[in-house]
Amino acid sequence: MKKIVFISGATASGKSGFVHNLIDKYFNNNAYIISIDSIQVYKYMDIGSAKPSIDEINKYNYRMVNILEPTVNFNIKDYLDIFKDVISNINDNKVIFGVGGTGFYIDAIKYGIFEEMNDNQESSQNIRKELYERIDKYGLESLYLELLNIDKDAAESIDRFNSRRVVRALEVYYNTGKKFSELRKTRKPVIDLEYLSYIIDIDREVLYENINKRVDLMFDKGLLDEVKRIINMGVNNSNTSMQAIGYKECYDYIINNSMSLDETIELIKKRTRNFAKRQLTWFRREEHRKITVNDIDITADDIKLFYGI
Repeated sequence: MKKIVFISGATASGKSGFVHNLIDKYFNNNAYIISIDSIQVYKYMDIGSAKPSIDEINKYNYRMVNILEPTVNFNIKDYLDIFKDVISNINDNKVIFGVGGTGFYIDAIKYGIFEEMNDNQESSQNIRKELYERIDKYGLESLYLELLNIDKDAAESIDRFNSRRVVRALEVYYNTGKKFSELRKTRKPVIDLEYLSYIIDIDREVLYENINKRVDLMFDKGLLDEVKRIINMGVNNSNTSMQAIGYKECYDYIINNSMSLDETIELIKKRTRNFAKRQLTWFRREEHRKITVNDIDITADDIKLFYGI
Protein backbone atom coordinates (compact mmCIF):
# COMPACT_ATOMS: atom_id res chain seq x y z
CA MET A 1 0.00 0.00 0.00
CA LYS A 2 1.32 3.41 -0.97
CA LYS A 3 2.07 5.99 1.70
CA ILE A 4 1.73 9.76 1.37
CA VAL A 5 2.10 12.76 3.65
CA PHE A 6 -0.42 15.53 2.99
CA ILE A 7 0.70 19.07 3.77
CA SER A 8 -2.32 21.30 3.31
CA GLY A 9 -3.55 24.68 4.38
CA ALA A 10 -4.81 27.97 3.09
CA THR A 11 -3.24 29.74 0.15
CA ALA A 12 -0.15 31.77 1.16
CA SER A 13 0.20 29.89 4.45
CA GLY A 14 3.72 28.67 3.60
CA LYS A 15 3.07 25.04 2.55
CA SER A 16 5.61 24.80 -0.25
CA GLY A 17 8.38 26.55 1.64
CA PHE A 18 7.80 24.31 4.64
CA VAL A 19 8.06 21.12 2.57
CA HIS A 20 11.12 22.36 0.70
CA ASN A 21 12.87 23.06 4.01
CA LEU A 22 11.78 19.69 5.36
CA ILE A 23 13.22 17.86 2.36
CA ASP A 24 16.45 19.89 2.38
CA LYS A 25 17.09 19.14 6.04
CA TYR A 26 15.95 15.53 6.31
CA PHE A 27 15.09 13.75 3.08
CA ASN A 28 17.33 15.15 0.32
CA ASN A 29 16.87 13.18 -2.92
CA ASN A 30 14.66 10.60 -1.24
CA ALA A 31 11.41 12.57 -1.66
CA TYR A 32 8.81 13.48 -4.26
CA ILE A 33 6.18 16.20 -4.17
CA ILE A 34 2.82 15.69 -5.84
CA SER A 35 1.11 19.02 -6.40
CA ILE A 36 -2.52 18.90 -5.32
CA ASP A 37 -3.65 21.98 -7.16
CA SER A 38 -6.27 22.36 -9.87
CA ILE A 39 -4.38 25.13 -11.71
CA GLN A 40 -0.73 24.13 -11.40
CA VAL A 41 -1.51 21.20 -13.71
CA TYR A 42 -1.66 23.74 -16.57
CA LYS A 43 1.34 24.85 -18.59
CA TYR A 44 2.05 28.60 -18.88
CA MET A 45 -0.07 29.41 -15.79
CA ASP A 46 2.85 30.03 -13.47
CA ILE A 47 2.51 33.39 -11.76
CA GLY A 48 -1.17 33.31 -10.85
CA SER A 49 -0.98 29.74 -9.52
CA ALA A 50 2.15 30.43 -7.40
CA LYS A 51 3.74 27.49 -9.18
CA PRO A 52 7.22 26.44 -8.04
CA SER A 53 10.08 27.54 -10.27
CA ILE A 54 11.59 25.18 -12.86
CA ASP A 55 14.62 24.74 -10.59
CA GLU A 56 12.36 23.82 -7.66
CA ILE A 57 10.30 21.46 -9.81
CA ASN A 58 13.47 19.60 -10.76
CA LYS A 59 15.16 19.73 -7.35
CA TYR A 60 12.17 18.48 -5.37
CA ASN A 61 10.89 15.98 -7.94
CA TYR A 62 7.52 17.65 -8.45
CA ARG A 63 4.76 15.74 -10.17
CA MET A 64 1.35 16.89 -11.46
CA VAL A 65 2.58 20.28 -12.66
CA ASN A 66 2.79 21.50 -16.27
CA ILE A 67 0.99 18.49 -17.71
CA LEU A 68 -1.90 20.10 -19.62
CA GLU A 69 -2.53 22.87 -22.11
CA PRO A 70 -4.74 25.63 -20.64
CA THR A 71 -7.33 25.00 -23.36
CA VAL A 72 -8.04 21.55 -21.88
CA ASN A 73 -11.05 21.34 -19.60
CA PHE A 74 -9.95 19.27 -16.64
CA ASN A 75 -11.99 17.77 -13.80
CA ILE A 76 -11.47 15.78 -10.64
CA LYS A 77 -11.93 12.43 -12.40
CA ASP A 78 -9.12 13.33 -14.78
CA TYR A 79 -6.93 14.40 -11.87
CA LEU A 80 -7.49 11.14 -9.97
CA ASP A 81 -6.70 9.02 -13.02
CA ILE A 82 -3.38 10.80 -13.49
CA PHE A 83 -2.66 10.85 -9.74
CA LYS A 84 -3.13 7.09 -9.50
CA ASP A 85 -0.68 6.53 -12.35
CA VAL A 86 1.86 9.00 -10.94
CA ILE A 87 1.93 7.68 -7.39
CA SER A 88 1.96 4.06 -8.57
CA ASN A 89 5.17 4.73 -10.49
CA ILE A 90 7.08 6.23 -7.56
CA ASN A 91 9.32 3.74 -5.77
CA ASP A 92 8.05 2.55 -2.41
CA ASN A 93 11.26 3.65 -0.67
CA LYS A 94 10.59 7.30 -1.50
CA VAL A 95 8.87 9.76 0.82
CA ILE A 96 5.88 11.24 -1.01
CA PHE A 97 4.39 14.60 -0.09
CA GLY A 98 0.99 15.69 -1.34
CA VAL A 99 1.13 19.48 -1.15
CA GLY A 100 -1.69 21.88 -1.92
CA GLY A 101 -4.67 23.84 -0.78
CA THR A 102 -7.32 22.28 -3.03
CA GLY A 103 -9.21 20.52 -0.24
CA PHE A 104 -11.71 18.99 -2.65
CA TYR A 105 -8.85 17.20 -4.43
CA ILE A 106 -7.28 15.95 -1.19
CA ASP A 107 -10.69 14.73 -0.09
CA ALA A 108 -11.16 12.89 -3.40
CA ILE A 109 -7.73 11.25 -3.14
CA LYS A 110 -8.52 9.95 0.34
CA TYR A 111 -12.11 8.87 -0.18
CA GLY A 112 -12.77 8.81 -3.92
CA ILE A 113 -15.62 10.43 -5.84
CA PHE A 114 -19.18 9.32 -6.32
CA GLU A 115 -20.74 7.98 -9.49
CA GLU A 116 -24.00 9.84 -9.98
CA MET A 117 -27.12 7.69 -9.73
CA ASN A 118 -29.42 7.92 -12.73
CA ASP A 119 -27.06 10.39 -14.38
CA ASN A 120 -28.76 10.62 -17.75
CA GLN A 121 -26.26 12.35 -20.04
CA GLU A 122 -28.82 13.97 -22.34
CA SER A 123 -30.74 15.27 -19.35
CA SER A 124 -27.49 16.51 -17.76
CA GLN A 125 -26.55 18.45 -20.87
CA ASN A 126 -29.98 20.10 -21.08
CA ILE A 127 -29.93 21.04 -17.40
CA ARG A 128 -26.38 22.34 -17.67
CA LYS A 129 -27.27 24.47 -20.69
CA GLU A 130 -30.27 25.96 -18.87
CA LEU A 131 -28.18 26.74 -15.78
CA TYR A 132 -25.52 28.55 -17.78
CA GLU A 133 -28.22 30.53 -19.57
CA ARG A 134 -29.53 31.57 -16.17
CA ILE A 135 -26.05 32.72 -15.17
CA ASP A 136 -25.91 34.92 -18.28
CA LYS A 137 -29.33 36.36 -17.47
CA TYR A 138 -29.33 36.65 -13.68
CA GLY A 139 -25.71 36.21 -12.60
CA LEU A 140 -23.82 33.43 -10.80
CA GLU A 141 -24.79 34.69 -7.34
CA SER A 142 -28.45 33.75 -7.91
CA LEU A 143 -27.46 30.15 -8.67
CA TYR A 144 -25.14 29.98 -5.68
CA LEU A 145 -27.95 31.15 -3.37
CA GLU A 146 -30.19 28.50 -4.92
CA LEU A 147 -27.58 25.84 -4.18
CA LEU A 148 -27.17 27.18 -0.65
CA ASN A 149 -30.89 26.72 -0.11
CA ILE A 150 -30.97 23.22 -1.66
CA ASP A 151 -27.70 21.80 -0.36
CA LYS A 152 -25.94 23.94 2.23
CA ASP A 153 -23.09 21.47 2.80
CA ALA A 154 -22.22 21.38 -0.90
CA ALA A 155 -22.50 25.15 -1.26
CA GLU A 156 -20.18 25.85 1.66
CA SER A 157 -17.55 23.42 0.38
CA ILE A 158 -17.06 25.03 -3.03
CA ASP A 159 -15.94 28.38 -4.39
CA ARG A 160 -19.07 30.50 -4.89
CA PHE A 161 -17.35 32.25 -7.81
CA ASN A 162 -16.56 29.01 -9.65
CA SER A 163 -19.46 28.71 -12.09
CA ARG A 164 -18.46 25.22 -13.22
CA ARG A 165 -18.68 23.71 -9.74
CA VAL A 166 -21.85 25.59 -8.76
CA VAL A 167 -23.51 24.41 -11.97
CA ARG A 168 -22.29 20.85 -11.44
CA ALA A 169 -23.76 20.60 -7.95
CA LEU A 170 -27.13 21.91 -9.13
CA GLU A 171 -27.00 19.75 -12.25
CA VAL A 172 -26.50 16.60 -10.17
CA TYR A 173 -29.38 17.53 -7.87
CA TYR A 174 -31.84 18.29 -10.66
CA ASN A 175 -30.78 15.22 -12.64
CA THR A 176 -30.77 12.66 -9.82
CA GLY A 177 -33.03 14.14 -7.14
CA LYS A 178 -30.21 13.64 -4.64
CA LYS A 179 -28.03 16.24 -2.97
CA PHE A 180 -24.47 16.54 -4.22
CA SER A 181 -23.20 16.33 -0.62
CA GLU A 182 -25.18 13.12 0.03
CA LEU A 183 -23.89 11.37 -3.07
CA ARG A 184 -20.34 12.15 -2.01
CA LYS A 185 -20.82 9.79 0.96
CA THR A 186 -21.04 6.78 -1.39
CA ARG A 187 -17.50 7.20 -2.65
CA LYS A 188 -14.69 4.68 -3.03
CA PRO A 189 -11.01 5.67 -3.28
CA VAL A 190 -9.24 5.01 -6.60
CA ILE A 191 -6.11 3.76 -4.82
CA ASP A 192 -5.41 2.32 -1.38
CA LEU A 193 -3.34 4.74 0.65
CA GLU A 194 -1.90 5.13 4.10
CA TYR A 195 -1.49 8.77 4.94
CA LEU A 196 -0.52 11.40 7.45
CA SER A 197 -2.40 14.70 7.21
CA TYR A 198 -0.95 17.99 8.35
CA ILE A 199 -2.37 21.48 8.08
CA ILE A 200 -0.29 24.64 8.35
CA ASP A 201 -1.65 26.72 11.21
CA ILE A 202 -1.20 30.45 10.79
CA ASP A 203 -2.64 33.56 12.41
CA ARG A 204 -5.56 34.87 10.33
CA GLU A 205 -4.25 38.43 10.14
CA VAL A 206 -0.80 37.23 9.10
CA LEU A 207 -2.40 35.03 6.45
CA TYR A 208 -4.39 37.91 5.00
CA GLU A 209 -1.30 40.10 4.92
CA ASN A 210 0.58 37.32 3.12
CA ILE A 211 -2.21 37.12 0.58
CA ASN A 212 -2.20 40.85 -0.08
CA LYS A 213 1.58 40.85 -0.56
CA ARG A 214 1.42 37.78 -2.81
CA VAL A 215 -1.15 39.37 -5.11
CA ASP A 216 0.94 42.55 -5.39
CA LEU A 217 4.00 40.42 -6.20
CA MET A 218 2.08 38.50 -8.88
CA PHE A 219 1.30 41.73 -10.70
CA ASP A 220 4.91 42.90 -10.27
CA LYS A 221 6.03 39.63 -11.90
CA GLY A 222 3.71 40.14 -14.88
CA LEU A 223 0.42 38.39 -14.17
CA LEU A 224 -1.46 40.54 -16.69
CA ASP A 225 0.98 39.65 -19.46
CA GLU A 226 0.68 35.98 -18.51
CA VAL A 227 -3.11 36.12 -18.84
CA LYS A 228 -2.83 37.94 -22.17
CA ARG A 229 -0.59 35.19 -23.52
CA ILE A 230 -3.05 32.54 -22.40
CA ILE A 231 -5.95 34.39 -24.02
CA ASN A 232 -3.94 34.51 -27.26
CA MET A 233 -3.72 30.71 -27.09
CA GLY A 234 -7.50 30.56 -27.43
CA VAL A 235 -8.47 30.32 -23.77
CA ASN A 236 -11.65 32.12 -22.70
CA ASN A 237 -13.83 32.31 -19.60
CA SER A 238 -15.60 29.06 -20.48
CA ASN A 239 -12.38 27.09 -19.91
CA THR A 240 -11.71 25.48 -16.56
CA SER A 241 -8.27 27.07 -16.38
CA MET A 242 -9.74 30.57 -16.50
CA GLN A 243 -11.99 29.91 -13.47
CA ALA A 244 -9.11 30.38 -11.03
CA ILE A 245 -9.05 33.46 -8.82
CA GLY A 246 -6.64 35.95 -10.31
CA TYR A 247 -7.03 34.70 -13.84
CA LYS A 248 -10.76 35.30 -14.23
CA GLU A 249 -10.53 38.83 -12.81
CA CYS A 250 -7.63 39.67 -15.13
CA TYR A 251 -9.59 38.18 -18.01
CA ASP A 252 -12.52 40.50 -17.23
CA TYR A 253 -10.16 43.46 -16.98
CA ILE A 254 -8.50 42.66 -20.32
CA ILE A 255 -11.56 41.58 -22.32
CA ASN A 256 -14.46 43.46 -20.75
CA ASN A 257 -12.66 46.46 -19.23
CA SER A 258 -15.26 46.27 -16.47
CA MET A 259 -13.14 47.96 -13.80
CA SER A 260 -9.83 49.72 -13.30
CA LEU A 261 -6.58 47.85 -12.69
CA ASP A 262 -6.49 48.98 -9.06
CA GLU A 263 -10.06 47.74 -8.57
CA THR A 264 -9.13 44.44 -10.22
CA ILE A 265 -6.17 43.96 -7.88
CA GLU A 266 -8.28 44.73 -4.81
CA LEU A 267 -11.00 42.33 -6.00
CA ILE A 268 -8.44 39.54 -6.39
CA LYS A 269 -7.14 40.20 -2.88
CA LYS A 270 -10.66 40.14 -1.46
CA ARG A 271 -11.67 36.96 -3.27
CA THR A 272 -8.41 35.25 -2.31
CA ARG A 273 -8.94 36.12 1.36
CA ASN A 274 -12.50 34.77 1.14
CA PHE A 275 -11.19 31.64 -0.55
CA ALA A 276 -8.62 31.16 2.21
CA LYS A 277 -11.40 31.40 4.78
CA ARG A 278 -13.34 28.66 2.95
CA GLN A 279 -10.21 26.53 2.77
CA LEU A 280 -9.78 26.73 6.54
CA THR A 281 -13.44 25.83 7.03
CA TRP A 282 -13.01 22.82 4.75
CA PHE A 283 -9.87 21.57 6.49
CA ARG A 284 -11.44 21.92 9.93
CA ARG A 285 -13.90 19.18 8.95
CA GLU A 286 -11.07 16.67 8.65
CA GLU A 287 -8.65 15.25 11.17
CA HIS A 288 -5.29 16.96 10.66
CA ARG A 289 -2.22 17.44 12.77
CA LYS A 290 -1.80 21.18 13.14
CA ILE A 291 1.73 22.45 12.62
CA THR A 292 3.41 25.79 12.06
CA VAL A 293 6.09 26.50 9.48
CA ASN A 294 8.64 26.22 12.30
CA ASP A 295 7.70 22.64 13.27
CA ILE A 296 10.15 21.00 10.86
CA ASP A 297 11.99 18.78 13.33
CA ILE A 298 8.96 17.25 15.06
CA THR A 299 7.21 16.74 11.73
CA ALA A 300 10.27 14.98 10.32
CA ASP A 301 10.31 12.61 13.30
CA ASP A 302 6.66 11.71 12.68
CA ILE A 303 7.29 11.11 8.97
CA LYS A 304 10.33 8.93 9.64
CA LEU A 305 8.30 6.81 12.02
CA PHE A 306 5.46 6.62 9.48
CA TYR A 307 7.81 5.39 6.75
CA GLY A 308 9.92 3.27 9.07
CA ILE A 309 13.17 5.06 8.28
